[in-house]
Amino acid sequence: MAISITDYLKVDKEKFDQTGAFDCILNVDSKFFIDPHLLKTCEVSEFENSYQKVKKRFEDILTVLKHSKTVGDVFWNKAESFFDFPEVKGLCIGYSNKSTQGSAIGPVLRQNLLATAKSIIDAGTTEPEIFELVGLLEKNIGPDRISDIVANIILGDILRYSSSILESLGVETIRLTVRDQSYCSVKNPHNNAPVLLVPKVILRDLPIAFEWSDIDRVCSHNSELRDKVNNIIGDTWKQATSQKKELLKSVVIEEPELLKDLITLYRNKPSSIYDFDTDRSGQIAWYAASKKYTGEFPLKDVPEVKSPADLVGFIKIICEKYKDLIENNALSSLLYENKYKPKKEEAAQKLFFGIADAYCEANNIDISREVNGGRGPVDFKFSKGYTNRVVVEAKLTTNNQLLHGFETQIKEYQKAEKTTEGIYLIIDVVGGSIKRLNDLYSLVAKFKQDGMRMPEVYYIDAKPKASASVYNSTDAS
Repeated sequence: MAISITDYLKVDKEKFDQTGAFDCILNVDSKFFIDPHLLKTCEVSEFENSYQKVKKRFEDILTVLKHSKTVGDVFWNKAESFFDFPEVKGLCIGYSNKSTQGSAIGPVLRQNLLATAKSIIDAGTTEPEIFELVGLLEKNIGPDRISDIVANIILGDILRYSSSILESLGVETIRLTVRDQSYCSVKNPHNNAPVLLVPKVILRDLPIAFEWSDIDRVCSHNSELRDKVNNIIGDTWKQATSQKKELLKSVVIEEPELLKDLITLYRNKPSSIYDFDTDRSGQIAWYAASKKYTGEFPLKDVPEVKSPADLVGFIKIICEKYKDLIENNALSSLLYENKYKPKKEEAAQKLFFGIADAYCEANNIDISREVNGGRGPVDFKFSKGYTNRVVVEAKLTTNNQLLHGFETQIKEYQKAEKTTEGIYLIIDVVGGSIKRLNDLYSLVAKFKQDGMRMPEVYYIDAKPKASASVYNSTDAS
């Protein structure tokens, strides 16, 4: 079952929050990232010099790489040794849904990054911030990898901070050694890795360096350059795929002033930390809400799950409960940044996971999130034993893949997970497409008429009710 560090250690939630540390979920990664830009202004004592350490490491790499004449020479190899960033375990942040481990920089990706850096250096730019902005230019580099690079560089600071916080809370710790550094902490019972704590003031859901709109701004004074970049990116900056990153990188190398202006804009950006109270990405509110509501509304008289039919019936009970909690118990408020702006789809999915996880634990049912069986990740897989499995897909009506998810995805997932049972949750939010929803119902009717086997559809009205009280996640802490 999902459990936070405060619940696992049985420490007072309010007292823990006063430390400023992030109350991580030990077996579910929250999609937050250490933003190097926020380290510049961090006043937490253990992190006051952290940004200088990051900057110094990047400067050392660039200094050595500048003298390299060819891949594999002594300077290249030295730069590569400086760029050795193994997996950081224990932070419980990032994009890993099956575990709480980091994203290592492997040898191929390391070579690609060094090649990109070398090209940029040869084009005339030697500012260390190019490594912070490389996620805009390099495929397979996202905020999780940048965060993991930074965590590697400042690991000593993180270790000291973790020890200090746990000591201040009176937690019984053990002496651990991480990369030849000794400190006191506790172990995560789900992966046996030491728990690493970080202050909330250095976390964001998307680091500032990954804001594509900045490129738009620095191009605005040069219409020719703007047209060149727009021809690559397209009409919207959200279309910046990995393939287009490669094309954009070539423009940056050809037009070094673009990168120099981008670095200047990045340097001067004000620090902006994640608002954990409004939780715009839905990364944390689900935990307190699911714990509160599953406690108040337990499943009663649930028959023991022995057969595939029993498992399907049990999952349907959970779906009905999720539907009821959203439609009639104000949990729909957790799906919006404000009353009418929907959060990302993941907010609804994590809330479902929290509710289902609690009910599954009470009934000895296994639930897994985003399991990839070879045909792409399915949102949830429920199982009882090896062959008794049900997959569940959940989508908002704002998702333009709503029909595709029903018609194609879940059938493929059922094949991949060796199951013939599936459930499709439709969560109707403000701004959802009525046409898309009607098209889906027409598709369901056609499938029924043709006698085709298909997932069972659950419609959930998550639009705010005029009389509903707004749920405050802090009340559930």
